Amino acid sequence: MTPSHLDQSNELLSGDYATFFKHVFGDKSLWPFDYQRRLADNLDKVSLINVPTGAGKTKAILAAWLWMRLTQPDSVGRRLVYCLPMRTLVEQTLEVANESIKALRSTAPSLFDTDPNRFKPFVLMGGQVDDEWELYPEREHILIGTQDMLISRALNRGFGMSRFKWPVHFGLLNNDCLWVYDEVQLMNDGLATTAQLEAFRRRYGTIGKCQSIWMSATLDRDWLNHHDFTSSSKDLIQIELSPNDLDSTILKRRYHAHKSLHLAPAACRHPQGLADFVKSAHQPGTQTLIVVNTVKRAREVFDQVLNAYGANGPGKKRAKESEDLVIPSGDIPKIVLIHSRFRISEREEWKTLLSQPIDEDGAGRIIVATQVIEAGVDLSSRLLITDIAPFSSLVQRFGRCNRQGEYDTASIHWVDRPLTETTAKLGEKADLEEDEWQKIAAPYDAAAVKESISILNTLESASLQHLSTITHRSEYQPEYLLRSRDLIDLFDTTPDLSGYDIDISRFVRGGNDNDLSIAWRNFQNEKPDRTTQPPDRTEICAVPVYEMKEFLKGTGRDAWMWDALGGEWRKVSREYVFPGMTLIVDSAKGGYDNQRGWDLKSTKVVEVAEGITGNNESYDDDPLSWVKYNQTLSAHSMEARKAAARIIESINLSALDVYRNAILEATQHHDWGKVHPIFQATLHGQSDESHSEERTFSPHLAKSKSTQRHRRRRFRHELASALALLQSGADDLVIYLAACHHGKVRLSIRALPDEARPSQTDLRFARGIWDLDVLPETDLGGDLIKPSLILDLEPMMMGSSDGASPSWLERMLQLRNNIGVFRLAYLECIIRAADVQASRQPVDILDDQVNQGV
Repeated sequence: MTPSHLDQSNELLSGDYATFFKHVFGDKSLWPFDYQRRLADNLDKVSLINVPTGAGKTKAILAAWLWMRLTQPDSVGRRLVYCLPMRTLVEQTLEVANESIKALRSTAPSLFDTDPNRFKPFVLMGGQVDDEWELYPEREHILIGTQDMLISRALNRGFGMSRFKWPVHFGLLNNDCLWVYDEVQLMNDGLATTAQLEAFRRRYGTIGKCQSIWMSATLDRDWLNHHDFTSSSKDLIQIELSPNDLDSTILKRRYHAHKSLHLAPAACRHPQGLADFVKSAHQPGTQTLIVVNTVKRAREVFDQVLNAYGANGPGKKRAKESEDLVIPSGDIPKIVLIHSRFRISEREEWKTLLSQPIDEDGAGRIIVATQVIEAGVDLSSRLLITDIAPFSSLVQRFGRCNRQGEYDTASIHWVDRPLTETTAKLGEKADLEEDEWQKIAAPYDAAAVKESISILNTLESASLQHLSTITHRSEYQPEYLLRSRDLIDLFDTTPDLSGYDIDISRFVRGGNDNDLSIAWRNFQNEKPDRTTQPPDRTEICAVPVYEMKEFLKGTGRDAWMWDALGGEWRKVSREYVFPGMTLIVDSAKGGYDNQRGWDLKSTKVVEVAEGITGNNESYDDDPLSWVKYNQTLSAHSMEARKAAARIIESINLSALDVYRNAILEATQHHDWGKVHPIFQATLHGQSDESHSEERTFSPHLAKSKSTQRHRRRRFRHELASALALLQSGADDLVIYLAACHHGKVRLSIRALPDEARPSQTDLRFARGIWDLDVLPETDLGGDLIKPSLILDLEPMMMGSSDGASPSWLERMLQLRNNIGVFRLAYLECIIRAADVQASRQPVDILDDQVNQGV
């Protein structure tokens, strides 16, 4: 790096925040608003940000976090976790983050000398999860994802990921982080979970600071006032717009932007009437946005708008399949349907579309959408028609009309009774019963919707200036509340005997509309086998659980999930379909349309996405042990220890010092169990020979190019490592860290139903380890020679031994309680990261003659 670059970086960090802000976003004319400055000065203290939509909350957070990490790194976590309720918001936030890091790198390249990937943004949302960040706990990263993906990981049950990695994400997302929850009014029961998690982090302790910030244009601190966070919520520091903010040219224009508010004609209650109104009110050269409450109504309105413009062809009342559609162009507006039930491959087209400016001389654009565009999306229309919804949601929708004040006049029309073909008759009734109101209000609460009607009847304008005069407090009472016992139970990742796990969906989002992920494959009337690849991000579609259960009622409509325990695809019955699952179905059975998205009634053959790649990991797999090179056990053990030392030094947190020696000792011993003859026979390519476990192998390997599988089904070398450490008198923390480094042996030890059993029936066995198995003498590097040892599985039994020694479970539970679930998981992350980093960049490797049995 040239001296000029160094000087430029030093000047940037020693100057004022306003200069830094401009450079981060690559715009020298851009100045931070007053509230953005105040946030940067108090980021480590602020918990609530309550500012209107369009005021730059995303930029405020990104710039403030970068500033603090560069000037006061100990005051804020090294991972910025940006949690959003919808995937459309994720894509938009990612774009802002990527541009800001690019601009910072261009201005001050020396900041990236030691780590070229510093501040790199990663995405976590359904069908798109980039997990490279998990391998480097020492790095500063920006993690942007949906609440489903992020909160489920913070609860140790990450949706759409290998169960064996759950503890890694649990540890990294609950230590050394700044969590930012944006558009919290859309989070449902997940909002209460975030408050409870913050309370539990304070109670049980973390390594490094782990702070939470909640943001919204309609934020109410009482929403966070729950059982374990009650006293804390009252003291939270909040940032709001100041008079100085409202004096700025940009915010003043947005604050006073014209938005007349009207009750839509009664005909708009019905999809056809709404379409007719849109055709009469839409102005060429502008954008019209229709926001409805359900996917069903969105599809029906979309059909009717197409019909109104003659886009479905002569005489067609409704297009049933995508090949029937004639998407408008030329002298009629571009008409688009947007909702949450599309695959990513189709979603990419939206991004391109919405980034295109409206041709003022053209016919304009009409968007029919659900709540996916309700918040955060940088979308502005001259005409907005919206279904009635809770007032906090309506405020967000109003922000999609004349967003920048670019139109002299703009109008909003609200529909008091949003109906579908199913509920059409309710539009004719003068008065509605309570249950009828609930049908119309769905998916919202009827009382909240009726309250909104009362408020809107008093308003003639929806400008920010007028909305700020409304005193409204939305009641929020979660149906499900995460308690401390729930969190403690979730630390154990062992599935029950049927292979299923605790369902956390009620804590992640709540309600009855939780999603799972689905992809279509061409089975050609065959069941998927082990070689069938897991879904790629481009083919994933989010589907409501209740609709998936309905879909599976159809003849021949089967769904399959990857069974990591059995190492195969397993058919899933309707009764065992849960949120967060990733399933594959036969493309010949329908369920999807490229123009309308997920449609359980569609029988059309689904177009399968190309370029499918992936990997299914089963319980028996050891992907890090077969990484296409040969290495001795002593070499890998020392390289892993050195990697752990580097990670600890780079993290540089005093709270980690007390655990340093245990981490290093565990890392050097983590693969001790690989010296077991079963494992050595596999690595040396001789596991198919009879009595190979009785042979002596030299050298002892940790890595190999062998493609064979263990003679003993379910064999886990890390259990042998942990038992050997226990019998050698090691500390319980060292034992646990050695056991858990693949995520497959943690709090409990038990035999699996289909594993290999010893012929001597009175011998204990578990995870491929048998009583009286012998670990021969071996070298673990650094002059650490471990003597031969006979393994004893007595600790797997419940209760204390004859010598009053506690069982494995007792030891591990006591360890969990003493250290705390968050800190213990974080230590688990470090040893696993050290193992991966050492395996990715080996130094002392061998030639191929080790596979010839030397």
